[in-house]
Amino acid sequence: MVSVKTSTLAVTAILLVGLLCTQADAQNRLKNKMSQVDVTIGEAYDSPFLNRNDIYQDGTVPMYRDSEGFLWAISGHSHMGHIGIFKGTSMDDLKEAWPATFNFATGDAEYAFAGIRYPEGVKARGSVWPFGLYICPKTGRFFCFFHNETGWNGRGTAYDAYGPCETPKFDSDFRHIGLMHSDDQGRTWTFDRWVITSENVCFTEKYNPGAGKMTGQKAGKIDLGSGDFSLFVDPDDEYIYIVYNKITLDMDQTEFRFDAVDTYIARTRRRDDGVMGDFVKFYNGSFCEPGNFGKETAIAHDTWHSRIAYSKKLGCYLMCSSPTGKEPGEGVIADFMEVRTSGNLTEWSAPTFFKKDGKKFGNHYQAIISPHATGNPAVIPDSEFTVMDCHNGTDVKCHDFTFQKK
Repeated sequence: MVSVKTSTLAVTAILLVGLLCTQADAQNRLKNKMSQVDVTIGEAYDSPFLNRNDIYQDGTVPMYRDSEGFLWAISGHSHMGHIGIFKGTSMDDLKEAWPATFNFATGDAEYAFAGIRYPEGVKARGSVWPFGLYICPKTGRFFCFFHNETGWNGRGTAYDAYGPCETPKFDSDFRHIGLMHSDDQGRTWTFDRWVITSENVCFTEKYNPGAGKMTGQKAGKIDLGSGDFSLFVDPDDEYIYIVYNKITLDMDQTEFRFDAVDTYIARTRRRDDGVMGDFVKFYNGSFCEPGNFGKETAIAHDTWHSRIAYSKKLGCYLMCSSPTGKEPGEGVIADFMEVRTSGNLTEWSAPTFFKKDGKKFGNHYQAIISPHATGNPAVIPDSEFTVMDCHNGTDVKCHDFTFQKK
């Protein structure tokens, strides 16, 4: 007969072994697989997204492949140069097919975005930065997700955390993510709605932009809304993901620096009937909160403008981003690329970085894509991939990477 004491010790031992195994699994799962390979970085070459073509890319360029196999991209923004629609079979022959035009205005809050207000009820204003592209496989409808800020191109109605402005102090204006669609392959676009909004409202107690009796964020440490994002569509997953930033800012600062820049994720189920569903935010371990005003849990910290791809060779997701500046001369955002890896999109490893010619490689914005955007641009089949990078409104350059195990 086994004594109670012996049984208790046995159960305790089993629980301890299980805990150690769980911790070991977690540590193994969160190892950065890119830090376990040697990387060779090729020389820079031009992408099609260049200033001489009147394209001033500000953020990463969204790409998607249609059901006929053509590669599409959308680049530029609405208050400098123009927004172009690009078509080809890969990056090697991708060319602008036509400029994008809109069935709605941008700019002044009295007429922008077809009068469709932000979810807070505040009149929408400002510009369009296209950061996400999805093409319905059956209807061929193009969906474009775009970044918007209250402090740029408001044409007299712009505002930030402190009040009305020409341009925002400390980059302190508020972000939303909008959705528009096109039924003629990106020639003309119709605004649909705002799809992701912070839990907190898009103004502070310093200034009420026509919000009525709503209470603004208390002056001090505030968040600047949801934006600065990218889109990820895994061909083996039934969801479309938006990977977005939320910036925290201390309004009392005298020297410009973000308090925090973290990455969050939301998803919607993929459909094939030409309809885009509502997004659900990841919060406290599951996708459970609404895209507008829902709570959210960060999936990675100190990560500016994150973008995700999937590596078949490594069997994991790759997230590239830029960190905030920490060394003298690095600025608010340090312009080099960090890469994290994950097995599930919500738990990410510590970052690693790469050097080229003795310097940290990267820029303000960068995107890891398949080699020259062949196949699915978000899926890397083997040991080669391409990185597109740029700064605010600069030429987009490309570098080809090759990696092998150390």
